[in-house]
Amino acid sequence: MSSLRVHTIQSIAASAALYPVIGEHAIPFGLAAIFIDVDHVIEYVRDTGSLDIRGVFSYCNLIENNLDKGFLVLNIFHTAEFFALLVFLALLYPVLVYVLAGWAFHLCADLFHLIVTLRKPFARVYSILEYVYRSRNGKNITSIRELLQKDNLRTEKVHNLRGWLRKWGVMCPAEAGLNQ
Repeated sequence: MSSLRVHTIQSIAASAALYPVIGEHAIPFGLAAIFIDVDHVIEYVRDTGSLDIRGVFSYCNLIENNLDKGFLVLNIFHTAEFFALLVFLALLYPVLVYVLAGWAFHLCADLFHLIVTLRKPFARVYSILEYVYRSRNGKNITSIRELLQKDNLRTEKVHNLRGWLRKWGVMCPAEAGLNQ
C-alpha cells in the first residue's frame, strides 16, 4: 500500500545492494518487488470499469485516506494463496526464487506501512478466503461506489477527484458527500 514511487526507490536500492551478492538475479528481484502491484491496476479496472490507469493513483489514495470506513480490496498478488503458488513454481523454476524474494520484500514494506505508518494492520486482506469471509460479514465494503456513500470522506492527495468520478461513472462529489 506504499506508493509506487516509494516501492520503486526501495526496489532499486535493495537490488543495488544485493547485486554484489546475487549478481544478475538482482534484476528479477527488483522487477518483482515493483510489478507485484499490477494487481492494484486489475482491482481498479474491475471496480471502476475504467481502462484509464492514470486513475489508479487517485483511486488508491482515496481508499487509503478512508481505511477507517472498512473498505476491502482484493489485491490477488498480495495473498497467501498466490504466494504459495509462487513457492510451488519456484521449486520447478529456480530463477523464481529471486522473484519470490522480491515479492516478499515488497510485502514486508507494505506491512511496515500498514502497521507503523497507518496503524491499520488489518486494512488489507491477506488471503482470498479472508476476503470472501470479511466481504460478506456486513461490516466491510468492496466497491468505490459504496465508499462514496460514506460520510466525512477524506480526499487529500486525491488529484482531480471530480474528473475521476465522472470517468468511473459515479455520482458527483456533492452527491457523494465529499468535502472539496
